[in-house]
Amino acid sequence: MMSTKTKTAPLSSYRDPIILITGCVIGAILGLVFGDKVSFLKPIGQIFLNLLFCLIVPLIFFSIAGSIANTKDTGKVGKMIGLTLLIFVTTAILSAILILVVTHFTGVPTNFTAVTKNAAAAKPISVSDQIVGTLTVGDLPLLISRYHVLPLIIMTIFFGICVSRLGDEAKPIIDWMNAMTKVCYKMVAYLMKLAPLGLGAYFADLTGTYGIELLKTYGNAMLVFYSVVFLYFFHFLGFYAFLAAGPWGVRNFFKVILAPALTALGTRSSAATIPLQMEACDKLGVPRDISSVVIAMGATCHMDGACIAMVYAEVLATTMFGVPLEGFAFLLAIFVGVTSSVATSSVPGGGAAGETMIVSVFSLPEAAFPILLMIVELFDPGCTLLNSCGDTVVSMLITRIFHGKDWYKQNLNPNQEAIE
Repeated sequence: MMSTKTKTAPLSSYRDPIILITGCVIGAILGLVFGDKVSFLKPIGQIFLNLLFCLIVPLIFFSIAGSIANTKDTGKVGKMIGLTLLIFVTTAILSAILILVVTHFTGVPTNFTAVTKNAAAAKPISVSDQIVGTLTVGDLPLLISRYHVLPLIIMTIFFGICVSRLGDEAKPIIDWMNAMTKVCYKMVAYLMKLAPLGLGAYFADLTGTYGIELLKTYGNAMLVFYSVVFLYFFHFLGFYAFLAAGPWGVRNFFKVILAPALTALGTRSSAATIPLQMEACDKLGVPRDISSVVIAMGATCHMDGACIAMVYAEVLATTMFGVPLEGFAFLLAIFVGVTSSVATSSVPGGGAAGETMIVSVFSLPEAAFPILLMIVELFDPGCTLLNSCGDTVVSMLITRIFHGKDWYKQNLNPNQEAIE
């Protein structure tokens, strides 16, 4: 029964992305063949985008706040979760820095520049004002807007923590948020059935306006991205395994990680790799009380691959639309990449929220949104590979913290067959 699922999962998992990409390709071909004559299709794409934009705020609020409000962790588990989250964020930051360094030395693989409106010269803004303006707003109506996603996430987390602290008194609110989360899930599911049509129409207009350079961008971008993915997989995950258990950790991590890695690439689902990751951790001698917590958390909030994809998408989009990253924007790119990949990872349609965040923070035109959506869709298998396989190596690191540097020499998992 297990083998049957393994064989059929990849096809069913790729069905929706294949349909979506096919719709975009058909739209792109129409645009290339007929040029600006297909501009009459743009309203169809714009309607789809507007509907999606309207769902961003409730998706973020109810999903994240509800998730936090339902969480009650104490003692050792609470400490373990705190350390795990710290490592998750640290590795995400390192992954963001890696892609920025790579793009700095290799350049952005595109010579496509979108047509943008001339803007009046803006007054210089101090770094402190940029930080305040990026993280907060001065009025509630401004918070309930897709143009202020970062402040929304911060206030949502604050709200969720406060609800959780109230305990049983807040049960009606928690139940309401859980119900509203399900409603949002259903709305997104229905709306995404229209995605091939909506994005196909938008891509027809984009390629009709901007031409073949837009399509060249995707092929070159994928080459750079997947090169970085395999660099991170073998070198960075290998380095983390070395920190956890020296040469033994590196050798045996790569010995047990093949099955989870292939499953991640085949299913594009971190959750689908959980049983195989648990088995890999058992073979490595990681205690179940650690691996069960770390891997479950990692399936929703360990997003090194997504962080690489988001930061690279930022670099690509800002260059395309004539807003190159420089100075403070580099730090902002890392912050947005980590936030959009980790904070929105458990949100259905969270990728769209992350792309909206990029458009909002870097003041990009709306035309950047479907481009980002397509890019991240193409990056998804590589994202899942790093997101999921990184959970196993973090389990090793947490075990080292709790059981010392020689943990792998101890019999911490006596009921499981470990590697000698």
